[in-house]
Amino acid sequence: MEQARSNHFESTLMQEFISDLAGFGPRRAGSPAGHKAEEYLIQKFTSFGLSNVHQEPITVVHRETIQCSVEVETGDRFKSFNVQPVPYCAYTPDDGIEGTLMFVDPGKLPGAGEWKGKIILTDICFPLLDVKLIARFSLGQYDPEGNMMDIRHPATWVRLNWHIYKKAVKYGAAGFIGILKDQPGGSYRMYAPYGFREKDILDKPVPGFWVSKHDGPELKALAKKGNKRVKMVHAGTHSEETTSNIVGMVPGRKDESVIIHCHHDSPFKSPVEDASGCSVVLALAKYFAERKDNERTLIFLLTAGHFYGSIGTRTFIHEHANDIVPKLALEITVEHIAKEAIENEQGNLVATGQPEGTGIFVPFNQIMVDAVMDAVKKNHMDRVFLLPPEGPLGDYPPTDGGDWYEAGKPVVNIISNPVYLLNAEDDLEWVMESRLPRVAGAIADLFYSTEKFSMEEIAQTQFKGLRLKMKLIRKLVQMKTTRFGTRPVY
Repeated sequence: MEQARSNHFESTLMQEFISDLAGFGPRRAGSPAGHKAEEYLIQKFTSFGLSNVHQEPITVVHRETIQCSVEVETGDRFKSFNVQPVPYCAYTPDDGIEGTLMFVDPGKLPGAGEWKGKIILTDICFPLLDVKLIARFSLGQYDPEGNMMDIRHPATWVRLNWHIYKKAVKYGAAGFIGILKDQPGGSYRMYAPYGFREKDILDKPVPGFWVSKHDGPELKALAKKGNKRVKMVHAGTHSEETTSNIVGMVPGRKDESVIIHCHHDSPFKSPVEDASGCSVVLALAKYFAERKDNERTLIFLLTAGHFYGSIGTRTFIHEHANDIVPKLALEITVEHIAKEAIENEQGNLVATGQPEGTGIFVPFNQIMVDAVMDAVKKNHMDRVFLLPPEGPLGDYPPTDGGDWYEAGKPVVNIISNPVYLLNAEDDLEWVMESRLPRVAGAIADLFYSTEKFSMEEIAQTQFKGLRLKMKLIRKLVQMKTTRFGTRPVY
């Protein structure tokens, strides 16, 4: 077996990219930190010698919280609780709102007339990540230490009981408080839901907050006493701003292209989400620009607004429907180079010493499955499942590259989802630095191995029986998770 290309990538340089990006702070779409990150990425692409380096601006509404608080009546005084605003929920007036706290049991909803004017409190739960189910529909696994089946933590990107917020809107509630009942480590600082593929992410008209599972029992006890008043403030500004997709190219000899992509925005400083993915794209851009030995044109794409309804990816596909999209042979997305974390007996997040289990969504054909697996093994990128692009996890890969699959293009989307991913606790210590060169090397090896395949071979659909089976399983999982659609999740 020829030498793995992971040896061509320096983890210290990649970690430097991550530290630089995290140092700008929360890189939210249209924010000053977001603009600094975009300028940094443009400068890096230019310094590497990429061609046609440019920004593609997108208009967004940038929101900035100035003040937020929740106080609950506890007898002769009001007690303040630590809260995080739910993204894109409506602001309160500057002096706040007041209402009676009412706990809503998801299993026993109050009558429609009981919600009006209340501050709704409920439990938001996460399902356990079903590794055994994932293993059953996997197209391949690389687990040399044999410990992937030991993964035991919740899927913190699936918010069960979010339908209670929808009910609060429908029935005229004044406000919403969600208890993050299953969040490992007990964080309340979660940035979600953030509009992933929603048509209108700003359509959340009831002010909402997250609180920690540690405060949940006290809040529920207060709510059950009845007639406890809540003072809720979320004041801020919103303004029309721009954010930008960042693009650079290494021209090839063929009139075809491959995209290597990650999003550059983030909810907090977020070294894992997704400065780590950006570091892989930057390292690959530098590597290929130095060689210029590619047959297909390489497009390095760092998209805006994943946390704004995936607006960057969707806009890029729309705006390039007649030039790049028809000639695109393969789209590769990489996100989250992360350490696995679990909650210990003291309730703290601790590292297991393992990388977070990683899913790689691949096309429905054998040559691509083999090419991806060969690149993974060659670069010792362990704890990996190869997954079909549609199935129990969705009708498309649950990544920022999933829109490419819906656009009819073959994808290889690499993602892991540690439990702290959407939280302010995402810090530099959680980046799996030793894994950075392995992921970059695997993508480089994959690119070179697919150069010999035609666009038709990469895009061919085999495993037709499996694809039908995945559609059926998806429907069954959806019905089970949402109670036959009566309790939609987000």
